[in-house]
Amino acid sequence: MILGILGGMGPAATSDFFRKLISYTDAKKDQEHLHIIIDNNTKIPDRTSYICGSGEDPRIEMIRSIIKLEAMGADYIAIPCNTAHYFYDDLTKYTKVKILNMIYETAIFLKDTKPDCKDYLLLATKGTYLSGIYKKIFSQIDLNIIEPSSSDKQVIMNWIYGVKSSKFDVSPIELKSLINRYYENKKVIPILGCTELPLLAQKIGLSEEYVDPVSILAKRCVDIARDDTVTSRVGLTSSMI
Repeated sequence: MILGILGGMGPAATSDFFRKLISYTDAKKDQEHLHIIIDNNTKIPDRTSYICGSGEDPRIEMIRSIIKLEAMGADYIAIPCNTAHYFYDDLTKYTKVKILNMIYETAIFLKDTKPDCKDYLLLATKGTYLSGIYKKIFSQIDLNIIEPSSSDKQVIMNWIYGVKSSKFDVSPIELKSLINRYYENKKVIPILGCTELPLLAQKIGLSEEYVDPVSILAKRCVDIARDDTVTSRVGLTSSMI
């Protein structure tokens, strides 16, 4: 199978996703890695600006990339950008290829692996908060999304756009302090709901537990490719008996 990646939102996050795909693949040689096509489309306008009412519509460029990936032979497509999933339903109309939904995959993963945890603190762009995509999907499977205060949302936005310009001037104490403000009587696990935030966490060495949707999506992509390979081999063996 060929995996298509709708990238460029931003380029560092796309690179991080590709690196994780490689690291999660159980391969002993080049030929055992995934066949991947990446469209690092940096012409896609800012998603948050559009959702907040002040920017250009990003769907035109996103749709162009989706069509291009399908034409190049992609069997399934991943989008390593949380905010972009606000446009998920629009994108699916322009392709017959399966587009994975990172927010849905994250919700299902957490439901299966953390049955005792219901509350998650979402750290994301203002566009992601305003879109309500996390709350909508998580509520469908009985999980609760907690959003920070307006002032903390602005702080998180500053961190995200700092990473986009290769600035990581945030200390682990600052990030940990923001998260701790929402713990109250029970532990709340943060979701790094913008693909720049895992890069920040890795760079500053954040030791606290957190959810990385990029990693969850990468593992899911690898599993799909692996399961397809197993199915193909089983089918070949059966036909030979």
